[in-house]
Amino acid sequence: MNILIRLPNWLGDSVMATFALEIVYKTYPKSNFYLIGSKTSVELFKNYQNTTTIIDKSKNAKSRIYYLYKLAKSIPQCDIAITLQNSFLSALFIYFNNAKIRLGYKSELRGFLLTHSINKNKTMHEVQIYAKLIETIIKNHNIKPKLYLQKPNIQTNLPKEKKIAGINAGAAFGSAKRWCEEYFAEVINYLIEQGYYVVLFGAENEAQITNNIQKLCKDSKNILNLAGKTDIQTLESYFLKLDLLITNDSGPMHIAAAFEVPTIAIFGPTDDSQTSPFSQNAHIISLKILGKALECQPCKQRICPLKDSENHACMKYLTPNFIIDKIKLITKDMK
Repeated sequence: MNILIRLPNWLGDSVMATFALEIVYKTYPKSNFYLIGSKTSVELFKNYQNTTTIIDKSKNAKSRIYYLYKLAKSIPQCDIAITLQNSFLSALFIYFNNAKIRLGYKSELRGFLLTHSINKNKTMHEVQIYAKLIETIIKNHNIKPKLYLQKPNIQTNLPKEKKIAGINAGAAFGSAKRWCEEYFAEVINYLIEQGYYVVLFGAENEAQITNNIQKLCKDSKNILNLAGKTDIQTLESYFLKLDLLITNDSGPMHIAAAFEVPTIAIFGPTDDSQTSPFSQNAHIISLKILGKALECQPCKQRICPLKDSENHACMKYLTPNFIIDKIKLITKDMK
């Protein structure tokens, strides 16, 4: 059996889709899988057995539709094709493959391209939304609802005598999701005082953020700045060594959730009921959780739309003391 899956483009969404993917992989374990997506999303699955990963480069093509047609035809005709995206083009892509079963959400007027489709329930967590889609064709399974990522076998060079804390200060979606650099530095200073070795994570285009934070810290010798220096597999390897992660709402946050890393997730403009880390070891900090929600939350904007003194208040009002208090509670429970 051949199964084609069009992955989400965003890293976090692809991680949140792993429960749904696990249902498919466990139901059809001897199948040939073709996973299509962005460079970031397919890298999560490059070591999966019986799996061919393909980067979708259609955005750079002269004719995007023709590119998708050629790509779909280069893949053997599939018995099942699933799009986890909402776009019209993703449904057209699996239609071009002429798969016998074509599954996706009802959106973008694309229902005629699919053989099976459902309405997206936006009140549910994204992990459950993806699973509900798969359960349209796989109605009975006993897969536990959690995130599934294979652990990479890559060595890391971290001090063994110290506790390791990770800091993920970036967020690919936009600046509105990023906590203040000065606040991160204050928390890092506290962590180092408590005996932690701190690792700064980030994409290549977030290196300036981590550099700024490191300059604001008192003790650089206990800080390792890895921004722009890790691929997804290496990032996962470092996350497996963490005793604690402090992060914005981001793709790496969901990787930490998959590996059950104790996490403090900072939420501002996004809705934690839909995209919170799917893990019992995660602790959300937001004005809503603290009973201080703003009327504009969640705006879900890439950049804060307010231009007055309330600009980015959903993050500015989350002062470091809230995070430090949560660190104290978590470390107390660890003892």
